[in-house]
Amino acid sequence: MKMVENGSNKYIIGVLVLLLFSLRLFSQTNLSGKPGLLYTPSALELKDGDFQFGYNYNPIHYGLIGAKKNPEQVWYARLTLIPRFEISISLLQMLNSKYRDVSQIQGIGDRSMDFRYLILRETPKRPSLTVIMTAPFIIHGPMLTHVLVATKNFTLTDSWKLETSIGYGSPYYIYRAVSNNSNSTFLKGFVLQKKSTNNFKNHYLEGPFGGAILHFRKKAGLMVEYDSQHINVGGYVTFFKKWTLQAGLLNGDQVMFGTSLNTNLLKSLTFLKKK
Repeated sequence: MKMVENGSNKYIIGVLVLLLFSLRLFSQTNLSGKPGLLYTPSALELKDGDFQFGYNYNPIHYGLIGAKKNPEQVWYARLTLIPRFEISISLLQMLNSKYRDVSQIQGIGDRSMDFRYLILRETPKRPSLTVIMTAPFIIHGPMLTHVLVATKNFTLTDSWKLETSIGYGSPYYIYRAVSNNSNSTFLKGFVLQKKSTNNFKNHYLEGPFGGAILHFRKKAGLMVEYDSQHINVGGYVTFFKKWTLQAGLLNGDQVMFGTSLNTNLLKSLTFLKKK
């Protein structure tokens, strides 16, 4: 039995190592795990099978659930299911602070599911265009995203590239006006609501937004954005073409940061088969 267990453990470790070496960087990510900057998304095209998971920290002054009461953390994962179409899931959790202990009022956290579809691919003469929508069966949505965004890349030199994005977030959204206690099905209770009147009133991605990233050989970059409320600046760096670290200063006030790993599941499976 021990020989079988040791063989299984070695096989699992081998698979993880091979997957690690097949990882590759393909995009920056925003707070909820979409291709983008710090808060704002982009219309960057990803390849079929691209998968990413990561973590972001949102500082206390800009908490989406309760601003100036609790900092937050976001765990996310994203997969390009078919060409042009992606699905992402995220978990937003409040963290304890001196202003409020959330251990007694928070369960697992606020879960969300978003869909992203690339309407137009980028060409030398036009930008790419993408629509992103939060699934309407979500009851509580502090990171509601209903946006249309365009992205255009410009090659400045062999080493430097400029990625620019501009978009608009809808002030309205469709949601389910039901409580958790009466949540027997996800197919009822749909209503149209204005974001400024919901429980959170955080105006996340509501109205015009935009930003730019100055990339250096896809190894590092500087970012600036307007997230529809504030001007944020930041930067990122990549290690071994696999692991991304990023950080930003929100509204010249507080620091947010995050990290992510990326792979292409289709290429990883091919790589494993060869090995």
